[in-house]
Amino acid sequence: MSRRTGRGRPVSRKKLFWISAGLALGAVVSLVSGMILLNKDIASYIASNYHEYARDANGTRYACSGTPDDVADKLADYQEPDARADNDKNEYLRYPNNIVIVGPDGKYPCSIRVESLGGGYSHGAFIFLGPGFSPGSPSSGAGGSPGGPGGTK
Repeated sequence: MSRRTGRGRPVSRKKLFWISAGLALGAVVSLVSGMILLNKDIASYIASNYHEYARDANGTRYACSGTPDDVADKLADYQEPDARADNDKNEYLRYPNNIVIVGPDGKYPCSIRVESLGGGYSHGAFIFLGPGFSPGSPSSGAGGSPGGPGGTK
């Protein structure tokens, strides 16, 4: 028994195999591409696009050009921050795993500092920036529910 196309030609089993293999490969490529696009990581983006000039316990610093506001806009265009604030000199962007601070640093008129949330953020170092930057209590509070933005105590 042979299968026929709309024009009456039989489709071989081998041809059907190649069609299904091509469709499966296309599905895998689409899946991987989608996962890569969904898992944007601001720290990796900064590391691959800016020159690192210092690293310490508080984070990593990168040199940038332009105004801090323009650089912060570019970073926010790449990946939307969970919160954003500024003061007279610096732009602050909070991401799920990092705080990014863009502003002058010593001899660098534009600098990007990337630090994990386990650093100053979890100890209230950014409380002066207001909502989105001030944890309400330790994540494993005594009351049993976590504190911080969205789960304040």
